[in-house]
Amino acid sequence: MQGRLLVAVRDFDSLVGGAEKSLSSLILGVNSLNQNWKINVYQSNDRKPNEELFKNTSIKFEKCDIKIEDIYSGASWKLRNRNTGRSMKFLRRIHLKRKNKLFSNWLKKHFSKEIKLAEKNNEKLLGITQLDWSAGASSAFIENKIPYMVFVRDEVCFQYPELFEECLQNAESVIVAGEGLASQIKEKFMIKSISIVHLPVNFEDIYPQEKLKEKLEEANQYRLKNNLTNPRIAIVGMVPEKGYQFYNKELIPKMKLAWPEATLHVFGGGTLARKLAKHSNTFDEGFCKLEDIYPFCDIHMFRLDIVGTWGRVINEAGYFSKPSISIDIGAQSEAVGLGGKVMPYSASSDEWITELKNIYDDLEKYGNLAFKHRLIVDHKNSINEFLSVIEGVKND
Repeated sequence: MQGRLLVAVRDFDSLVGGAEKSLSSLILGVNSLNQNWKINVYQSNDRKPNEELFKNTSIKFEKCDIKIEDIYSGASWKLRNRNTGRSMKFLRRIHLKRKNKLFSNWLKKHFSKEIKLAEKNNEKLLGITQLDWSAGASSAFIENKIPYMVFVRDEVCFQYPELFEECLQNAESVIVAGEGLASQIKEKFMIKSISIVHLPVNFEDIYPQEKLKEKLEEANQYRLKNNLTNPRIAIVGMVPEKGYQFYNKELIPKMKLAWPEATLHVFGGGTLARKLAKHSNTFDEGFCKLEDIYPFCDIHMFRLDIVGTWGRVINEAGYFSKPSISIDIGAQSEAVGLGGKVMPYSASSDEWITELKNIYDDLEKYGNLAFKHRLIVDHKNSINEFLSVIEGVKND
């Protein structure tokens, strides 16, 4: 029996973040490797798509006119906590509830047609969803008796369990990128099954491996010529849940005193990056390609506050032989491996700075280990893991 994947998400083809990049890579992998699965994607049309990536595929797209932001999301951001940078929870809950209801109602109209087609063509339907609109997608799947799987890629279900609990509990499988995150979910929610699918990172698409050595040497020469040989630490992507308050109130002020020659470089842009750059030892570098980030820095730093979702940036840094320092929650210890350090959740800023110095004193060793460890997120292995999961659910 053939199957049809119904991918229902807020964003898919716009590739706005790591979660969208990962899901699109997995779906494209299924599309190219397994002809037994047809694929339909249901999403918002509110963002510009990356059409080039999908033009030679058989994936069918249906797009709704539901706007991603609204007056409630805007107000929740304007009234955010100035210490943590987090949106006002009450208003964001209203925003999420409204968007999920709209998405669910729109999906139900399409799913009723898909059910009739599936019966006619003897196809098995299987839903897939993730992130902010997964509650609405799961509601539509449940009402139409379509089995589905949900990826957990961020902390939204932990922040708003009253909105997302039903989604996780009724999924045939909850998919995560590491055992540590799986443990966090099982502690919080009653679920049927949990599956591990590592992040699918195609390193050749990031930068050709045959040119890596030349690029790293070019960056070293540039730093020497421009007197940029001080310890340089990269932070890639600054949002509230990725350590903003810790950096702003604790680590950065302390580093000025304890390690004054070190500088922090925040990539990805945004309001919080600009706020961090008010510190004299921190610089807002805006958006840059990965090959213009890691070769010019020494250590990559990645801290999460609540949920230890796997940070693909850790292994992307490893590809350029740059070690990472992260925090020991969820999947972070698996992501870092021996290519850096993971800090206890309770570690002070002084302890973080001490470990940063220790890594810096042995950069070559940690860099080599980070490069070797990158293969834990090899895209071919991840696609095969994903295929195994969906075939298992299909055959149950």
